[in-house]
Amino acid sequence: MTNLFQRAFHLAHLIFPSGGTCLEFGVYVGRTYIWQARQILERYPQSKLIGFDSWEGLPEETPGVWMPDRHSAARFASPKEVVTQKLDALIAERERERERERFRLVDGFFSDSLTDAVRSTISDVIFVNIDVDIHRSTIELLDFVKPLLRPGVVLYWDDWKDPRDDYHGKWGEHLAWEQWSSRHPDIVVETIEVNPLNQRIMIVMSANGVTAADTGFSILKARQAAYRLASVPQDPDYVRFLRLKDRLRKLPFSRLLRCFLRALAK
Repeated sequence: MTNLFQRAFHLAHLIFPSGGTCLEFGVYVGRTYIWQARQILERYPQSKLIGFDSWEGLPEETPGVWMPDRHSAARFASPKEVVTQKLDALIAERERERERERFRLVDGFFSDSLTDAVRSTISDVIFVNIDVDIHRSTIELLDFVKPLLRPGVVLYWDDWKDPRDDYHGKWGEHLAWEQWSSRHPDIVVETIEVNPLNQRIMIVMSANGVTAADTGFSILKARQAAYRLASVPQDPDYVRFLRLKDRLRKLPFSRLLRCFLRALAK
């Protein structure tokens, strides 16, 4: 079966069959970014993909907000070249130089990179992959994407209060959404699926004065499409990546750093 992230991406393209812009916040080594790029090249020729990352790891968390050790500042740093080399290889093997314009990476911490000028270059958003871990970055990206939201846009949350963390309060992406959405009641969403890791798919029902009824969007059809997608075979490479990610998150930072440096040296 497909995993939740993959279903969210495909669901966005079922809702918007003419394609659109996919946004990824938190690219890291590019696993999900490259997976999306491959799907766009092979299945969704009208779509584009924009990734946002500092390449310097996580910024400092909002003062007073709890976080697990793995979300400390500078964690998950990775050179941008790790992603660009994978993207170049993916495009080169298909000899589609013209495809490069459909894939873009925006550099820098969100406090610097998520500007009005950058937002003015983005249109027709259909999918937002939120994989930024911490409260501060989530608030920043939500403020950035708000004017771009419309009924039917799919939001995927990767780190929504992981139940494996021994903390029962509110923190990270979960706390950020709760606070942000209370300040923006015009943004109405419906959660359609949550997995055992608390990752989830939301669909925007109302945004910026436009409702699902105004556009003819049907949440029932979206739910039916999500159900059908659950039976699609899962990408085995991505399954292996998720298992590796789960093992690495349990390692002390010193061991995690050594593993990462060994991988770069290969």
